[in-house]
Parts: sequence; structure tokens; C-alpha cells
Amino acid sequence: MEKIVINKLGPITHCDLEINHFMVFTGPQASGKSTIAKSIFFFKNIKNVMLMQINKRFFNESDTMKLSTKNRLIKEIRSNFLQTFGTTWCMDNDMFMEYYYTDTIYIKIRLKNDPISPNYIWIEFSEKLIDFLDEYDNVQFDVLTHAHNNGTIKKNIDEFFDNSEEIIYIPAGRSMMTLFSSQLMFMYSVMSDDQKRSLDYCTQNYLERIMQLKPSFSNSIQTLIKDKIELTDIKINKECLQQCADLMKQILHGEYRNIDGEERLQVAEERYVKINFASSGQQEAVWILNVVFYYLLNKKKSYFIVEEPESHLFPNAQKLITEFVSLAKNDGNKILLTTHSPYILGTVNNMLYANKISKEVDNSKLGRIITPLKWIDSKRMSAYYVESGYIQSCMDEEFEAIDNEIIDGASDEINTDYEKMVNLLHDSGMEVR
Repeated sequence: MEKIVINKLGPITHCDLEINHFMVFTGPQASGKSTIAKSIFFFKNIKNVMLMQINKRFFNESDTMKLSTKNRLIKEIRSNFLQTFGTTWCMDNDMFMEYYYTDTIYIKIRLKNDPISPNYIWIEFSEKLIDFLDEYDNVQFDVLTHAHNNGTIKKNIDEFFDNSEEIIYIPAGRSMMTLFSSQLMFMYSVMSDDQKRSLDYCTQNYLERIMQLKPSFSNSIQTLIKDKIELTDIKINKECLQQCADLMKQILHGEYRNIDGEERLQVAEERYVKINFASSGQQEAVWILNVVFYYLLNKKKSYFIVEEPESHLFPNAQKLITEFVSLAKNDGNKILLTTHSPYILGTVNNMLYANKISKEVDNSKLGRIITPLKWIDSKRMSAYYVESGYIQSCMDEEFEAIDNEIIDGASDEINTDYEKMVNLLHDSGMEVR
């Protein structure tokens, strides 16, 4: 199992955790949930960075004469680190990060004191990873070109890491990016590479992804499913996709379309609302729904990181979007959620409970309450509470659920305040109403 260690980065004092199939992080704002999520994205995305650096020998042969693949990769990782986490000048000298893809394949990052460059980012590769990179520096250019054209390089990297999933980060604050979508696309298209690097790396990755996916939604969801079945050899999970389609319509109260570059929410056959006039909840949810649906439709094995799926949504819609995201775990996909919402946590618990009792009850009746595609196996699930720089598991092992004290913590405080006021009124001799 993959593992990450983070020490003294942002609000995180220390955390050491294994990467599970379904992970949930909750806790107060600014406690470090996003730092953990971004760190996992940062390390998992290094596979893509590695592929890009190896392919540079195909696109620009002269570039290989300057630096080895290993050194070019280190240079790019260092740049991505700064773009993801900001300058190291204000970081603690004891900051370090480690990611173990397997027992023998890992990358370690720490800060090194240097008279010329304080808090220099020092990157260490495992020996096995160094040997893998060195092999590509010794491959003849024509062999590498053939491997590039046949997709062999990506396959080799996936096999080396024993992982073929694509890492997908869906950040918080999506409504603003959806609201100014067309303007952002224009501004981004005219920005230089240096200007693009001024963006947060996760946000940049998200923007580039939705720009690529927008043209894919020129037809209805049902048409996309029908075309995939009839026009391709890809065997899709039709039941899962149909459940996705139903939930998308319930959450959005319509359906997203991109018609000749104009983004719409189609609310009826002849009526639509331009996306920039949609509600903030619709703008927040639409690209969670579209991205997950696209990757399920195209059978692309993925690791989805979704920040605050509850943003701007009514509690019932929060329940629905949690169920929708849970569908993404089918076909071997993995999920990481960050949330402040007790409704998100409560819905996850219901899906855990459905799986727990599935061997004891009539599954046909249980399936009418929560369909089997949404059930969550507690053995493949981790939940953490993040506070004061540390993380602690908030899974109740006995009940195979997220601890109710975590879910009801804020409600308990509210209820306690109410009881105090009732008691105060009672002590004053007034009748409690």
C-alpha cells in the first residue's frame, strides 16, 4: 500500500498515513486537510512529470545533451513544489515529505541549508527509481521514438510504479472558476509559461482539465452513454453510468451542455440557463459531476481528490453528491474527500452500514434504499480528523463507521448552548416555552 509522510509543512506538524481506496478528511478550517490532499496529488502526479521528461527526448532531442533524465525530473519536481506549496523561505527548516509508491520505490523531499540558497529543496530518489531513469538515458533515440509512438513509455512507467491510475484534483472554490470560465480560458490561452506557473499548481491542473473536457459535453448524457455503447468497443458499466446520470440531473436540476463554446444548463428541451447565470451551488457541483462522469464513461482508471463537495449545496443535495462521488469507486477507482459537512459524513456512514449489513438482510430490499454500487467496504475506507497540526483516525472499528462524535460535534455544542439558555430561563422563574 502507498504511504505518505509529511512533517512541518503548512499547518501540518506531522502525519504518517497509508493511502486507502476511499479516504475522508474532516476537521476545522485551516487545519491542514488541503495540505494533505495537495501533497498526495503532488507525489502521485510525478508519474506524469516523469513521462513528460522522458518524452522530451522525442520532442527535443538536443535537450537530452544538457541534463540527464533524473536531473531534469528533479528540476521539474522542484518547480512543481514551489508552485504547489509556495516559497520555502518561510518554511520550517525541519520540513520534509516522503512518499512510498512501493517498499523499494520512494521519493523524499527536505530543505537543505545552503549559503547561496537558504532552504534549498533537496530531492532524493530510491536506488530502484534512479536505475529506472538511467535506463532511458542509455536508450537509442530511434528506439525511444518508437516507444513513444506506441505508448510503451507510459506503460513501462505504470508497470514500474505498479499503478496505472490518473490523478485528478478537483479544488474548492469551483464556482468562481465556472462563473468566469470563458474569460479564464481566454486569459489562460495568452499567458506565458512563467505566468501560468504563478497559478497554484492544483488549480492550473484543474483548469487545463476542464478546458479539455468541455467539448465532450455537446450532447446529452444519455446520448453520450448510447454512443459509447454503440460506437466503441469499450465495455462500460451501464448501470453505474445510469445512476450517475440520474443523480447529475437531480443535483443540477438540469443537464450541462457545451454548445459551440457556450456553456449551458439545459433545464428543459427548449429552455436553458447560461452557466454564468446558474446558482452558486450548480456552479460548484457541475464540474465534479462532469469530470467523474467522463472518466467513468471512458473507463479511465483514476484517483479522484475532491475538496468540499458540499459547497453551496442544500443538505439533500449534499447527500446526493456524496452518493454520486461514491459511484466513482467502481471499476477500481479511488477517492479522497475533504469536508466540513456532517451531511457528507452521515451519508458515507449510511453507505458503510449498507455494506456491513448486506450479509444479514434481504439485499433486494436493501438495494432499494441504497444501491449496491454505492456500498462502501470499511476495510477499504479510512477517515481522519485533522486538528492542531496532527491527524487521528475517526473510524470506529467496532461499528465500521465514522465516529458519531465527529459528525455531531458541532450539533452537540449548539444543543449545549440551547440547554444552558433553557436552564437560565428556568432559574429566572420564567416558564420554558
